[in-house]
Amino acid sequence: MRELGGRASPGESGMNMVKRVACVAGLAAGLACTAAAQPTVGIDLSGVSISSLSASPPDVVRSSAPATISAASGYQYTFNPTVRGTGLLGALLIPTATPLGDVLNSFVPGQYRVVTGAMRNPSGTRPARVYFERVGGTFSGLTLSLTLALEIDSAGIAQAAVRNITKPVGVGLSITAGGATISTWTPPPPVVSEWHFQGDLLSVRENGLAPASGPSKLRYLDDAAFGPILGGPGQTGEFPSTPTPHGVTAAQSAFGLTSGFGIPGPGGVDTVVYRTSPTRNLSDPGNRALSRGIGLLMWPNTRDFWPDDKIAQWTMVWDLFIPASSWNTEWPVALIEDNHNNDDRADCLIRQVGGAGSIGYDVAPGEYVASSLIGPDRWMRLALVSDGYLTGEGRLYVDGQFIGTTSGSWVYNSTKSADPRYGDVSTGQQQGTPVPPASWSAWGEFPNPWVVAPNSGNPAPMASTMCLFADLQGRGESVYIAGLMFTDEALTGQQVAALGGVNPLGIVYLRDDGGGRCIADYNEDGGVDGADVEAFFLDWEAGDANADVNEDGGVDGADVEVFFIAWEEGGC
Repeated sequence: MRELGGRASPGESGMNMVKRVACVAGLAAGLACTAAAQPTVGIDLSGVSISSLSASPPDVVRSSAPATISAASGYQYTFNPTVRGTGLLGALLIPTATPLGDVLNSFVPGQYRVVTGAMRNPSGTRPARVYFERVGGTFSGLTLSLTLALEIDSAGIAQAAVRNITKPVGVGLSITAGGATISTWTPPPPVVSEWHFQGDLLSVRENGLAPASGPSKLRYLDDAAFGPILGGPGQTGEFPSTPTPHGVTAAQSAFGLTSGFGIPGPGGVDTVVYRTSPTRNLSDPGNRALSRGIGLLMWPNTRDFWPDDKIAQWTMVWDLFIPASSWNTEWPVALIEDNHNNDDRADCLIRQVGGAGSIGYDVAPGEYVASSLIGPDRWMRLALVSDGYLTGEGRLYVDGQFIGTTSGSWVYNSTKSADPRYGDVSTGQQQGTPVPPASWSAWGEFPNPWVVAPNSGNPAPMASTMCLFADLQGRGESVYIAGLMFTDEALTGQQVAALGGVNPLGIVYLRDDGGGRCIADYNEDGGVDGADVEAFFLDWEAGDANADVNEDGGVDGADVEVFFIAWEEGGC
């Protein structure tokens, strides 16, 4: 047990020493007490044992009592005790005392990253939860699963818990030393990255519109610069004997004016948008192996200033149009595959059943959130706010309106742009193997999704990206994107509402319209008001070609709908 009594440490006030001594006396008398809040607390897990005799043993919880953690705007954590297997099978699985992170690496190379992390706490009050991670896998034919959690109670006492344990009988676990820590810290300001898809995948930072905006980047998943593409189902960690072709995503997608695509422009403005590729290789749609490299690759690129290989609190916003031809399938859109290299099914999709739209993230189809706001042939601003640490929930919005709650999780973000390394982090190698400068340059200074560390003991990937419009099962059709935004914080409902509906000029960083027509300001007097409604209807009733705002060659009810969407949003 940690020493509690004794002299005050250097810098400790006499009052704090009195409180500490009183607390020790209270504990000796069997009374509950808490100590003065500290910037760091430790939770000793040594001696904790998970029985080998049960397949579902009870949860294990230890606390920092009497030590308490201070309230703060952010926290960092570690959860990396030394463990050893017990029971006949457990002793074979983990025969010697080993740090938990290294054990996890033996299940999935690179998973050491989950035993440390950092999170934002915007309220500045003590959060109920700091960390929540389901871990496990199959090793030597044995499958184990458990949840690691770090929590803080109302008094500020931290708790480390191992919950939801499932394993074979005969596999036990003993924690021989160490435990967990929680420390306060001040997070850096969040950053917002945005893309306008004006003929390329450049962000508004890269194209010069907003040089101070976020550093995230987009690439095609099957960019030839990354080299050979890993295999499909059953071969996700191997290179297929017949190489998967490069450049399919670019060939099956396109940039162009909305008028050229035959769809209305966002906010009624004819502008350049991006038509995504379906998630399948159209030359052989049933060949799932050929789906592996199709999609976009997003690199959050905040690791230079964010002390975590993951981002567990984030928000993504899409300005999205689903044509009827794509809507008439069960899975019109695969929005996110949050694995770094598309080695499984998409995690966030839009689903259509009987004409009704729904959306979910990391949940079963039966748990998708249904909303009449999700539908075909209309532009919509869709937002997913994911909080994988504080709540484990995701919040969904359409045009600023909250539609329901789904799951929340973290996304990969391991690579530092200023010091790129592989993800083979372990107790003996805390920084990972450096990427050779020539390789980093050849990849376009972007994490390569298809390579692993040249380390046979821990062949971990760079694990720094997430996939968009990608699904190894081939679900997801072509849709249109006018804008995309990503930020490394979980926006509040008020912040999402303030983004409003689709704007043809962008989401946060608005561009000059370049002289394009603004439908909302129909009379072109510089304002959006009732005079525009009057001017539009005068032309519309006269059948004037100027009232053909959707540019389909006719003046009819569809133009009224497009005009009023633009006018109500006040876009321009």
